[in-house]
This record gives sequence, C-alpha cells and structure tokens, in this order.
Amino acid sequence: MSIELEMKLAADPEQLADIKQWLNDNLSQSVEWQRSELVNTYYDTESHKLRELKIGLRVRRDGERYIQSVKSEGRVVGGLYQRNESETDIPNANLDLALVEDPYLQILLEEAQDEDGSLRALFRTDFERQHSLIEFQESQIEVAIDSGEISHKGQQSPICEVELELKGGDPIHLFELSRKLIEQFSLVLSAESKAERGYRLSSEHQVYLRRLDVVPLTAKSPAEGSFETIAHYGLAHWQHYIKLIKRESKVEYFLQLNRALLYMQHMYSVFAPLIPRHSLSEVRADWREITQNFSKVQTIALQLNWLSNAKLYGFEFESLGELETKLERKFSHEAQEFVSYLATSNYNLKLLHFSRWLYAKEWRENLKDSAKSRLQREIFPFAIKQLQHQMLDITRHLKLKEELHDEDYLDYLPKLYRTLDIGLFFGSLFDSKKRVKFRLNWVDLVANIELFKQLDFVRKSLSEVDIKDERLEETEQEILAALLELRTSAFEQNPYWN
Repeated sequence: MSIELEMKLAADPEQLADIKQWLNDNLSQSVEWQRSELVNTYYDTESHKLRELKIGLRVRRDGERYIQSVKSEGRVVGGLYQRNESETDIPNANLDLALVEDPYLQILLEEAQDEDGSLRALFRTDFERQHSLIEFQESQIEVAIDSGEISHKGQQSPICEVELELKGGDPIHLFELSRKLIEQFSLVLSAESKAERGYRLSSEHQVYLRRLDVVPLTAKSPAEGSFETIAHYGLAHWQHYIKLIKRESKVEYFLQLNRALLYMQHMYSVFAPLIPRHSLSEVRADWREITQNFSKVQTIALQLNWLSNAKLYGFEFESLGELETKLERKFSHEAQEFVSYLATSNYNLKLLHFSRWLYAKEWRENLKDSAKSRLQREIFPFAIKQLQHQMLDITRHLKLKEELHDEDYLDYLPKLYRTLDIGLFFGSLFDSKKRVKFRLNWVDLVANIELFKQLDFVRKSLSEVDIKDERLEETEQEILAALLELRTSAFEQNPYWN
C-alpha cells in the first residue's frame, strides 16, 4: 500500500502542445516524453456498493501489461489528491481480488459482494497519456498529459488534464510547479477524478446535498490537528458545491457556498487565540476577495430564497411576480459570471495557496516556541473556554429581563451563526443527546430570526408597488412571541459542556 500525492489540472485540448513545449523550454534538463494508450475498466456492484464504501476498483491495460488498482477516496485539498493506493500486475484483464495486498481493502471488497452481488464492469476511461519524469527543484515529479474520453453505453465525456504526481522529494515543489502552470496557461484545479466523472455518467445521478455536521474530534486531539480537521471540513463543503455549480446553477447550491464561507470565517476567529493574526492574514485576504466575487450572486440567491420561503407561509403576491422574474434573470447572469470567475487564474491560484497553506501547515512559520507548544495541547480545555465565552456573549445580548425587538435579534444573528458553528467544531467532544437537545432551541431561534429577514424583504418589495398587507405585521408579532418562548427554554437548559 502506498500513499499517492498528485495534483490534477484541467486543460483545453489546444493547450496541450504548448504545455509540453513550455516544460521543455523551462526545465534545466531535456524532457523525454513517452506515450501510452491506456484502457481502464472500472468495476462495482449493481448498486454501486464500492462507491458507497469510497473505494475504486480498476483494471488498466497499458500495452501488454494489465494492472489492477484499488484506491481509497482519500482527501482532496484544492486539486491536490492524497489517497491510499494498491496496485498489482495481473496476467490478463480479469479481476483477481486475491492479489489485493491490503487486508482491510480486501475485506471491504468481499463485504461489498456479499451484500450486493458480484462485481461488474461499469464504465471505461480510454485516453492517450504523454508522460515524463522530471527534476523540478530537486524533486522528482511525473508529469502526465491525458486526452481521451470516459464512456458508458454510448455516452461520452472528454478527458483533457495534466496530472502531476510526486515520486520523490518535497511536496511543496508539487505546489510550485502547479502554480507556474496555472499562471502560464490559466489551468483549473480539478477536484473531480476520472472515476467520479465516470460514476456520474454511468448512473442516474443523485445529487448529494451535503450539510455541515459535527466535526469528528476526540478530547485528546491536539489543537493544531483539530484546526486542520475543521478547515478540511469547511473546504470540502465549498468544493462539493463548486463542483455542482459548475454543472448546474441552483439557488440552493449558492446558499450552501455562502454557508461554507461563514464557516471558514468563524473558524479563523475561533482559533485566533492559537494561530496568530499574521499567520492567517494572507489566506483570509484571499477568501475575502473570493467572497467579493461571490457577493452579487449570493445577494440575489438570498432574495429568491426569501420570496420562495414567504410563499410557503402564504405570502404570495401576483404583484411580486415581475420582481421574481427579474431576480431570476439576474441570478442566471451573475451565476454564469461566478462560474467564469472559477476558471480564472486569480481564483485557482488562491485555492492553490490555501491548499498549500493547509497541507504544509504554513501557520507555523515565525511562531515562537510558546505558541507552538499551545498548538500541541489537547483541544478539550480550549473548546470548553470557547463555548463558555460564546455563552456569556449570548447571555449579555439576549438576556430575558429585557424586551427585544426584531432589530435586536437581527443585529445579533451573525453571532448566533458563529455560536452554531462553534457547536459543530467541538460538539463531538461531548454527549450527543445533551448536545442535540441543547442546540435545538438555538437552531429554532436562528430560523425564526431568518423569517424576520424574509418578511421584511417582502414588505419592502410590496411598498415599492404601493401594497400593504397587515398579515405581515401580525406574523411578525407571532414570531416575536415565539422567540421569547424559545429564549426562555434555551436559557433554562444546562449547557452540555458543564
């Protein structure tokens, strides 16, 4: 079993010759290219049990050679793939699972067949690979330029990408070479593997609407490792919806992107006592610029969502039909503008920078020994302190002895979202039943405050066409009463971390 570390960059067919020429011209040694015609058949059970277990099974024909590969899903950071891989030469194109070296993977393959029947050929990826092992800044990197297609029952999807795989040396050099190629050719980091695209082609694709959930930590996890895990969860949420948006622009996908951005912002602020501001400044600046490019489509997506939700509560007005149609047109335009931005060097270099920062733990640079020591302490005491601090802040702003109005709740809403995210960051360290029960009132509180925002948008939109609906004010009074009840219940509970 080996650990594969590679970068995937999507390209256009007309760029491939120029990329080869650039590599020839800009490396100190002459580059010798080899050509291979690769025929790859991917296998799974009838109901895609291997896919469910997040492993891939493939037989590759490379000339007269047959190679059986089993890969775990691993982790994708930007376009960087880190995953376990087992490769075995086999005598022909037929699977021979007895030759899988890793016992854990072998058990999973057996369990998949026991539960869902025999393995069958599912789809193929056939492509020409031009590859060379190069020396780059004292590291050995295999450059592979792939062009061909993914096929399944008469359906095809093109392959055109550059893969960089570290064979020896410093992983940072993999990032450096990727940066140079992105700058020179505006290549795009690819978080979707050939196998993932093949599965999408070969089945009635069920879109997975990922939700941010509790991050799996243990009480003895070091603070630094906990930060990394939380960051990976936020980035995975962002990448998941970026992939969906590139295929289809939906309001829900953009709302989830906004959720990922909030999550990342809260992560930075919560860990600020451990990771100094100067260590975060560049990546935070990158995310701020990404947010700015996202802001237009985000605003329109929120407004469309507010109109849609208002209808669920019975606030549907023909006079707002023109506004909704106008917003839909603007959303379509701004969504396409954002998708175009995702293909720019500007965006991909920022994503590459964050991937490198996270992989190489670059926040450690220029840290004093005392700060490094704090990062290695167990996360549990730090989590308790953060939860207690946030609870004190909530108590100050939402205390029961004062009557609160809608603007009071709206002003505090961003901090309530931060509260919920702190619960996601550290919730796994505590009893799940107590945590879920405690969290429920705060989730309901946020949902009702969001309803205020939605109804306020509807009211202002109606006022522009000289319409007033008394039901809006009546509903807001009902929401205020519900919020008081929720606040009362919330503050009567004992926090789950006590």
